[in-house]
This record gives sequence, structure tokens and C-alpha cells, in this order.
Amino acid sequence: MQHPFRTPLVVATLVVALLVGSAFARTVTIATSAQPETLDPHVTSATSSFQTMKSIYDTLVEPDQSGVIVPGLAHSWTVSEDGLMLAFVLREGVLFHDGSEFDSADVAATITRLQAEGSPKANEFAMIVDVATPDALTVELTLDAPAPALLASFASGWGAIVPSELIEADHDFGNRPVGTGPYVFAEWVRDSFVRLTANPDYHAGEPEVEEVVIRYVADTSVQFQGLQTGEFDIAVDVAAVDWPTIESDPRFVLEQGPSGLVLVSALNTRRPYLEDPRVRRALNLAVDTDTVMEVAYGGGFPVGTFMEAGSPWLPDTIEPYGYDPERARELLAEAGVPDDWTLDMALPQPYDTHITAGQVIQDMLGDVGVTVEIRVVEWGVWLGEIYANDRDFDMTVIGHTGKLDASGRLGGYGERDRTYHGYENAEVAAMVQEAAVISDPGERAELYAAVLTALHDEPPFIYIGTPFTTFARAADVDGFWITPLLDTFDLRSLRVD
Repeated sequence: MQHPFRTPLVVATLVVALLVGSAFARTVTIATSAQPETLDPHVTSATSSFQTMKSIYDTLVEPDQSGVIVPGLAHSWTVSEDGLMLAFVLREGVLFHDGSEFDSADVAATITRLQAEGSPKANEFAMIVDVATPDALTVELTLDAPAPALLASFASGWGAIVPSELIEADHDFGNRPVGTGPYVFAEWVRDSFVRLTANPDYHAGEPEVEEVVIRYVADTSVQFQGLQTGEFDIAVDVAAVDWPTIESDPRFVLEQGPSGLVLVSALNTRRPYLEDPRVRRALNLAVDTDTVMEVAYGGGFPVGTFMEAGSPWLPDTIEPYGYDPERARELLAEAGVPDDWTLDMALPQPYDTHITAGQVIQDMLGDVGVTVEIRVVEWGVWLGEIYANDRDFDMTVIGHTGKLDASGRLGGYGERDRTYHGYENAEVAAMVQEAAVISDPGERAELYAAVLTALHDEPPFIYIGTPFTTFARAADVDGFWITPLLDTFDLRSLRVD
């Protein structure tokens, strides 16, 4: 005799299974403004690259959602009492996307690659003088001096571990990345999108969302429109003018919190008049940064030096400059700035917010007699000609992402050739170098406080502020978060409800 309830139960179970499978199989599409210049983590400093790469690669340690460094590919680590030995114990059974097994040889080869000439982060790993691999799951680093910031470097995007065999084969990680992360690289159509698929062998468990597409959409209004039509599930860069509409629509959620960014208008201190600290102070006083923050970035927090608001490294004694155009005119006259002084401001596309900020600053500097001529350059050009090589500019506007340690923010400061703005101060350089090798937290804090005070008194920037981290998502998509301080996209917990 057939059981009267058996067939409906089977049907109901099948329906639930299909629904779960459907949610798992859905593609989540993320819209963001800036595309990567490369997918090789060891040849770039661009946050736009690390945003896409974050879920392809893993690091030995990583920041959790509160910014605390926790285990990654290493499940534990120890530091010797004298600070000259750092040892990692690695996770067992982790696989790279090409099927090879992760072990200590991969860590050793990655460190060698990071230290190579031309590596943009070589200085952060230069204190490592020996890498021992006594077994497949142990790495022992010998340092030539204590390096309290080294763990933070390993936790950052450029600390990504790649397969030693592919390093030896001179593999093209820039276009065909291979890591151990939760998502596997599938496709990159430049100027359009990167497609990632879930890693079924991920050591922390296979991600729930089977496929993620990261679309590069420079126009924030197009991101907003795509969110409304369902083309995008997450819009990373939504203009402040659209926030009320998003918040009032039950189909969407506006996520907002503090960021690790410092927004600045960098001043090329190699240029005439800009080499004078009085002039740079005058430019700070001439700009109403509260208005710039509100108009361009939707609000935020003022800063008076090169550290994000709320940072434990930021001394309470440093105040924002405030808005005082009359005093700005006095300082400009005192420094002998001519009435026809004109500045070249290079602004990066596709960052509409930075372009808007530049236009507001242009108007305010005009009010104190300084003419600013704006030119908009493509992101790749900005990275190559403004930030890295030629440094052919007077001013620019950009956001510097946070770092897990103050040395990541301030490394090289005071040395003219180490920074794009060319700020030079031998005393500052000496303090930065000393702080990098002192283990005592109190002594490090004092040194960095002195450095940040000097960067307030002799500003190489117009300090704009720290904005909110804001993105919009469809109400049924959750688990996307932006890594504290590093501002990269973490997809591991992404899910569709």
C-alpha cells in the first residue's frame, strides 16, 4: 500500500534541493570603477589590482573584519625574543588552483620573488637574510634587524603566495593568476570584466556562490542604474546623491562604515614655490575641506596629517588646518608667490569623486589668487606618469588606502626619490627608519607621532579627509565585505539568500 504522505514529501524535498542549487549556481556581478593594471600581486602597488586579486590568492596571515591579523595559510607563527627570527607553521593539504600542493618551498620562492630587484615592495622584505624550510610545513626566517611591521606586510595583498614551480617557469601571473584563494581565475576581458569561479578545493570550504563577475564601470551613475535594473548585484562606487534613493528602496541595502583612506591633494614639492612649506600650508588653509568632503565624497572625517581618522597611530595633538583664506593670502604673499602663478592639476579617470574634488579645490584656490588648470588622465597614465615615473604634475587628487602598520603608510617618507610628491626631510627619514626596527610599541608610537607632526607642519599634501566606505547591494545578496584598511574585496562569505 502506498503511504499517503510519501510522494508529497519527496516532491517538497526535491523543490528545496532545486532552490538551494539555484541559489548556489547564481552569478553575482559586482560593479566597480577602476580595473586592475595586472593580476600579479608582486609587481603592483595599486589597490584597484588587489581588489580583484584578493579572492584569487591567499597570504600567510590576514586581517579579520576588525583589522586584527589572524592565521591564513599559516595556522600559527612565533617571533623570537630578540625579534630576529620569525617562524611559520603552515596549513596541511592546501592546493593551488593548478592542483599542486602548497608547502614551504612556495613560501621561500615567493619571498625571493618579493625581494627581487624591481619589486615595488622589496624594501618591506629586505630585512630577511635567510629562509629555512626544515620540512614541508615549516618556514623559519632570519632577520638582520627586528621588523615589527613584517607580519603586516605578509598580511597585505602583495604577500600573496604563488607556486614555486610556476615562478621557476616564469609564469605570466599578470594575465593568468594561480593562487590558493576561494575563487579561481577564469577570464579577463580588459576594460570590461574579470570572471571568477568557486574553488571546490578551498581549504576553508567551497564558497556558496559559484561564479563572480567583477565589472569595471567608470561612471558611477551607470553603476547605480545597473543596480536598479538588476544588471549588477553590488555597486561599489555609488554617488552620494543616489544614497537616499537606495536607502528608500527595499530591494537594496546601503552599507556604510569608516574607511582606511586618506584623501589628499598631493603637491609636487620639487616644483617652484611648492618647495616652500609656507606655500603648502597656505594651500591647506585656502581649501574648505568639509565642503570638498561633502560635495565630492558624501561626507567623512577631517584629518590634519597623513593618517586616516581614527587610527591608533594618529596623535591627538594634530588638528586639521581649518579654512582661513585670509591667512592663506598672507602666507602666499610672504613667500613671494606671483599673481599669475598657475598650477597643473592631473586628475585620475575613472575616479569621478576625485575629479569632482579637484574641481572644488580649483575654485577655492582661485579665490586666493592661485590659478589651477585641470587635465584628466587615464588611470594607467596616472600610475605611470604621476605616481611612479615622470612625476610630471604640480597637484593631483587621490586616496591612499590604509595599511596594517604605520610603516606601510610612512615608509620612505623624508627621502625625495621614494615618494611621488618628493617631500624631503632628513630628520623625518631617520625617524621612519628607526621606527621600522624598534620592537617597543611605545617608542614606535612616539617616533611616528613626531613624523606625522612634521607632515602636518610641512605638508606635502592638502589634507582632505577620511571618507566613509560605502557600497550598495541587492537585498538578497550578502556576505560581501571590504577588508579593513586595505580596501580589498573579500568574496569568501558571499551568498544569495
